[in-house]
Amino acid sequence: MRTLKKFIGIVLFFLPVLVKAETKEIPFTLSDRDRIIRTEQKVEALDAKIDAVFGGLDATIDSKVNGLRSDMNTRFEAMDKRFDQLFNFLWAIIGIFTTMMISVFGFAFWDRKLSLAPLKKQDQRILTVLVDYSKTQPKLFEILKNAGLL
Repeated sequence: MRTLKKFIGIVLFFLPVLVKAETKEIPFTLSDRDRIIRTEQKVEALDAKIDAVFGGLDATIDSKVNGLRSDMNTRFEAMDKRFDQLFNFLWAIIGIFTTMMISVFGFAFWDRKLSLAPLKKQDQRILTVLVDYSKTQPKLFEILKNAGLL
């Protein structure tokens, strides 16, 4: 408690001195004004340099972006042409495959019809022989009649 009283006493003793030190006004001199003017001039010169650099940088970036854009456009056009060629090739393959399938089925149908023609003639001759033979055989005549061959 005693140390607290000492501390408060010291603070109260130095308080007027500290308050007065804070309120002391420093005069603005001519050299301070000149320093501020030089600083402003340097900042303006630096600002002009930065604007010049960024102006050139903007032009460079714009030219590079335009170059990349044109390069991308040519690549996309090339890809479109390749896809068109690929689709045309696929349509040609589909056309060839369809033609082959139609040809195979047509040949199979024609070959079947061609190979069955002699068998039909042979069946017709056998039926003619059986009908002639059934005229002498009544049992065979009855069988052919029931089968619907007469």
